[in-house]
Amino acid sequence: MSDHVALLDESAPGLVAAVHVVGSTALGDRAPGSDLDLVVELSRPPSDDDLRKLAEAQSLELDVVYLVDGRPGPWGRDGRLNTTPAEVTPVLLEQLNNYSRTLRGPRPAFAVTRAEVERWCRRNLVEYWAPLIELGAAASGPVFREGLLWLAFGPARLWHTIRTGEIVGKSRAGELAGRHWPDLAGPLKELVEARHDPGRDLHDGHRGAAVELGRRVLAEF
Repeated sequence: MSDHVALLDESAPGLVAAVHVVGSTALGDRAPGSDLDLVVELSRPPSDDDLRKLAEAQSLELDVVYLVDGRPGPWGRDGRLNTTPAEVTPVLLEQLNNYSRTLRGPRPAFAVTRAEVERWCRRNLVEYWAPLIELGAAASGPVFREGLLWLAFGPARLWHTIRTGEIVGKSRAGELAGRHWPDLAGPLKELVEARHDPGRDLHDGHRGAAVELGRRVLAEF
């Protein structure tokens, strides 16, 4: 993270106006292998030379969204820079305002309402998560660890945000869902533990619990 910003400062002086940490690190829930999520506010629209510098500064462990005057700019993931405008959702704006760690520049204060956050969460559940849940239900054979952990906690995070307005990390979402649905508490606890223990085995029973949790979340909304 500091290397990324230092490289930009050295190669493109004055380009970086503010840096904010979001995602699991800001929420105190970073797990082994997790990306480090950054939102970097740029002081000017990036020139072709600036874009080259941004591309050179990408690294595999960083997931970066660049903003220019609060509007979506380029984004970096898996060590590559994408010059199409980043997706900046109401949930990301809410994270920036209330859950981020600012490393440089002023604290963010973006215009976003709870109603906008809730609408986005509901739409994302239907458009993105519902098909994945049914793919998980149809799956058989070996469990793909990262895909299962993604499926297990994504809908639960949105479920909690819709109900309370609070944004939580994956582990907290699993714990809260286990309290709400006690019959799923055992496998959800094991899935939470597996996030932080790469050696923990996951099996088809965990996949079934993740699918059932997702279906229950969808049924509530």
